[in-house]
Formats: sequence, structure tokens, C-alpha cells
Amino acid sequence: MKKYLGIFTCACTLLFLASCGSTPKAEPELDFDPTEKAEEVIEETKPEVVEEVADFSAANQLLLETAEKARQAAIDADAQKFYADKFNETDKLYTEIKNACAADSKKDASAEIKDITQKFESLAKASLAQSMKKRAEEMGFSGEDPDSYDKGSKALAEYDALENAASGADMLAKANEAFNAYSVLMVKGFSAFAAKERNAALEAKKNADSVKAGVAKKAEYAKASEAFKNADAAYVTKDIENAYRGYKSSKEIYSELFETVSKNRAAALAAIERAKQAVADAESYSTEADTIAPLESEVAGIEKEDAVLLEADNLANPEDAVINIEEGTTAQVAEKAAAAAIAVEEAAKSILSTSEAK
Repeated sequence: MKKYLGIFTCACTLLFLASCGSTPKAEPELDFDPTEKAEEVIEETKPEVVEEVADFSAANQLLLETAEKARQAAIDADAQKFYADKFNETDKLYTEIKNACAADSKKDASAEIKDITQKFESLAKASLAQSMKKRAEEMGFSGEDPDSYDKGSKALAEYDALENAASGADMLAKANEAFNAYSVLMVKGFSAFAAKERNAALEAKKNADSVKAGVAKKAEYAKASEAFKNADAAYVTKDIENAYRGYKSSKEIYSELFETVSKNRAAALAAIERAKQAVADAESYSTEADTIAPLESEVAGIEKEDAVLLEADNLANPEDAVINIEEGTTAQVAEKAAAAAIAVEEAAKSILSTSEAK
């Protein structure tokens, strides 16, 4: 037994030594770096990202259309007359912006276009303010509201002093200040003027009614009455200037009707008087003839004394042709507003005269 155990032990020892002393088989060499290849594969599978280029042409065009409308409004307000240099400089810059937008669709010109739009808007408002200032001075409105007149004048002077390098927002703010001040002045001034013109139109209508103008000149009379009613509607809705024009037109038509119908009536009355005189003369001759050679019997062609030659006329009542322009809610509101406006004007004049006396 010991013999076999010794042989087994020797065999195991020899096998162990043989395995430790053997050379490992060399692995085959690779002609590439596996890590680099893996990176290339990963890079190839990445999706290609295409960078989008912004196109502002449509957005710029919409803003340019708004700017063009503002430019036209400035022209309509006579900006080329009141502010020739400012308008030309702004227009030049506007042209440059349009050309730049046309040449480069990638250009976002929103800020520049909005600024130029505000500059055109400021030119329109400042020009309108200049027109109102001139008209207020011509019509003597400056005394109706001295504060508004002074505010408007000051704002216009400050607007005039602004260089074109100023922002459109600043220019528009100053132009609006002037425009708003003169708007207040014009409303107050025209309120009193319109109220006086309303009273004058009512007086002219009374004169026209006195000569039955509604019968003699029905169409013209109706036109004058309609103009008065429209003016009342404008007055109560604070469209003062149109109210003034309406009352003035109504007054002028009524006055013309009175003059025309009066002349025609005078001519007609003169003709009637001449006819009466002719009849009287004829009756005198007849009486004299009857005395000299009285008729003994009826004569053919000569009607009996009691004969009815014409049918009786059924004339319409001329009062029915009169149009009442003072009835209705609108007329009553306009009447009260007109009376208040005249009262305010008289109070303002009283205060002004008192301060001047001091």
C-alpha cells in the first residue's frame, strides 16, 4: 500500500512541474486599435444636426406696412410743410431700413422699424397740433382756455427742439402732449361758438317761418331743418366742430330762404296791388259808362254779377309745413349744453376782464 501511495505522489509532482515549466501560446496581434474603431462607429451613427437660419422678411414686411401708414398720415397732416427737415431726415432713414430689409432676409429690423414708425406718428401729431394752434388763434380761442393754450405751445416748442437722433418714443410723447392740449382748447372754444351758432340758426328759422318758407321752398327748408337736427346730434356726442358747421349751415340756409321768399312775396304783393288798382280803375270806367249809356239787356260774353267764375280754393294750412326742430330728447340736451357753454364762456371772459383790470 505504501508502495502505491509513493508512486501516485511522484506522478502528481511530475505533472505539476511540467505544467509550470511550459511556455503559454502567444495570442495573434491586431493591426488596429479596437477603442478607436468603436469611437468611429459611434460618431458615424450620430444624427446630423442642420442649423436653421432665421428669416425675418415676413415679420419685417408687416412692420414696414405699419410704418408706411404712419408715413402717409404724416403727409396728410402737412408734416412736409410744418416739419420739412424732420420729415426728410426720417424719410431718408426709412428708405435705408427698407433697403436693408430687402437685401438681407436674416436681419431682424423690428426695433428700427418701430422707432421710425413712432417718428412718423410724432410728425403727424405735431403737425395736427400746429394746425389747431393756428386755427385757435384765428378764431380767438386762446382766451377760452389759456392753460391749455400755454401747455400746447410749450410742448410744441420742446418738440421742435428735439433732434432726429432722439428716440421715436420721446418724440411721440412730446407731440401727443401738444396735440392733447390743443384738442382740449378746440373743444372748449367750439363749444361756445357752436352754442351761439345754434341760437343764431333758431332765430333765422323764426324769420323763415314768418314768411312761410316751408311752403314756398319746401325742399330747401327741409334741408336746413335736417342740418340743424344733425348738428344737435353731433353736439350732444361731443363732435363739437361738426356741430358748429351744421348749425352754421342751417342758419345760412334759413337766412337765404327768408331773403328769397321775402323778395318774392314783396314782388307778388306789388303785383296784387297793381291788379287791384287795375280792377278799381275798371270799375270806375264801368260806373261812368253805365251812367252815360246804361245797358238795357244782357250782353253776350258778359257774365251776370252774381256768377261764380272760379271754384273755391281749399288751401292747406301753411302752419302744417313748419318743421319743429326743438322737440325731442336730443334737441333738449343740446339746448342745455349750449346754454352751459355760453355761460362758461361768459364766466371766463368775466374772470379775464377782472384780472386784466387788476
